[in-house]
Amino acid sequence: MINLAAQLHRSRVAGLLLAILSLTITLPGQALQASELGPVVTTDTLWRLAVQARPDDTVGMPQVVYALWRNNPAAFVNGDINKLRTGTVLQVPSRDHMLATELAAARAWYYQAIRGQKVSAIAPANPTNHHAKANIPVSAAVVPAVQSQASRQQFVNAPAVAPTAPAAVAITADTRHQAVAATQPSHAQSESSFSLRQQHQLTAAQRYFGQTGAAGQARAHTIVSLLSDWSWQNEDGSQHFQLTPFLRWQQRDSTSNLLDLQQAYWRYAASNWEFKAGSDIVFWGVSESQRLVDVINQVDMVGGVDMEARLGQPMLSFKGWNSAGTLELYLLPYFRERLFADPAGRLTAPWPVEHDSAIYESSDDRRNLDFALRWSQRFSSLDLGLSYFAGTSREPLLIAQPAQQQLQPYYFQMQQFGVDAQYVAGDWLWKLESIYRRSGPQEFVAATAGYEYTRVGVFNRSWDLGWLAEYQYDSRGVRASVTGQNDIFVGWRLALNDVAGSEILFGVLQDLDRSHSRSARLEASMRLNNSLRLRLNAWLFQADDVSDVLYNLRRDDYLELSLDYYF
Repeated sequence: MINLAAQLHRSRVAGLLLAILSLTITLPGQALQASELGPVVTTDTLWRLAVQARPDDTVGMPQVVYALWRNNPAAFVNGDINKLRTGTVLQVPSRDHMLATELAAARAWYYQAIRGQKVSAIAPANPTNHHAKANIPVSAAVVPAVQSQASRQQFVNAPAVAPTAPAAVAITADTRHQAVAATQPSHAQSESSFSLRQQHQLTAAQRYFGQTGAAGQARAHTIVSLLSDWSWQNEDGSQHFQLTPFLRWQQRDSTSNLLDLQQAYWRYAASNWEFKAGSDIVFWGVSESQRLVDVINQVDMVGGVDMEARLGQPMLSFKGWNSAGTLELYLLPYFRERLFADPAGRLTAPWPVEHDSAIYESSDDRRNLDFALRWSQRFSSLDLGLSYFAGTSREPLLIAQPAQQQLQPYYFQMQQFGVDAQYVAGDWLWKLESIYRRSGPQEFVAATAGYEYTRVGVFNRSWDLGWLAEYQYDSRGVRASVTGQNDIFVGWRLALNDVAGSEILFGVLQDLDRSHSRSARLEASMRLNNSLRLRLNAWLFQADDVSDVLYNLRRDDYLELSLDYYF
């Protein structure tokens, strides 16, 4: 009996030990949640690391990539998923944390990120729980979430949050601004009271035109640019200093050479508000084919025919967020003129724009005090933003001076009311941008509306194929000074979802009022390694009406190959 009791006792102990061991192994997400990836080496990419972190096939790869990016801000240079910090260790979030972001929203975010567009954290699916503590590892650092845009990287910062308060997530329609809370410094942070981070991007681009220009301009153009980024922040992330100068050299046109402070500001962040003073780039909008509501920063026409490149804008800004949404206020004390290339630089007007003789409707000229505000909120699957701008128009009227064969810019005062919205419905992403503007003698309404539908796993591969369609309207009709008065854009986006982040975008914009007026573009990019990215851009223009905006570009079809080097 004693032996039998001893055997039963030993069996119970063994069973208890096995149960404890089994429980330890099968605790949901505990082992994965505590696991780490790294240290990062130069050959690593975020996609390659995400493959290792993916718990099972029910979690989409974009959800894994987004969760790693969201939970390890210190592992990325300026929040760019293409620029991992060598030597850092990534904390792997739980499976539930990955699934907390809708797959369609994560996919849309990922497509923007690998294209080099500005992205930030996605607003939570439950907009009523703004003050719930975020599921973020305690080692996550407060760093600016900054992203690049188009072929030229442009940085934008997300609000940092003092770690003494719960993480309050900023709800914004354009998902450009989010709060990240932290309680301890990460592996990548300095032990000093202030941490210094720096990153540089050197870009060499060669542009080939299909034929000589209308005035006999050369077919081959070389452009070299350098974008440097220095950022300092104190230990709790409440104070941040940013310096981002941009330098460009253009082979054929010296007027296109540029030295610009994209960002040069000081920012103070509290638990649910932030204040910023200095120069910065602010992005509003959701559409693919046209930017309507994005009016704070001046366009750098030399930076790209797509008009996505922007100049830094001096400003004082305040941003606050709570359960009612996010409110942004901007005072803009100094105006930046629009940069046009000389005819020798191509992709511009037939006559040179005489910037030195610019005329302003405001008696304060460049020093007119402009004002802008924006409110944004998320309602379930709908992101909504309302904006207002009053000040000097960023788009000048070009007055012909036949005697001097030059164009003189005139800048009117303007008021603009804007709305941007984005709705996620499964694999469908619906977008809308609309404005009402009063500027000088003109008063008009313009809008861009459309969708992007994504098919996952096409051709029996891990590829994603997106169909895009947008309609552009302008109440000025053919009198409009820009394309998009009655046009339709259709395009296709192919993401290979490989370790190189390869993507191809092709689109055509057709004027519905002029059957022979259209433009087409091709964008492709891939990472060669953690320091090099290869880009291909091509544009085609067709127009036979001298009153058409595209007529001046009819001989400017081009192919551009560029290489970005990060160091």
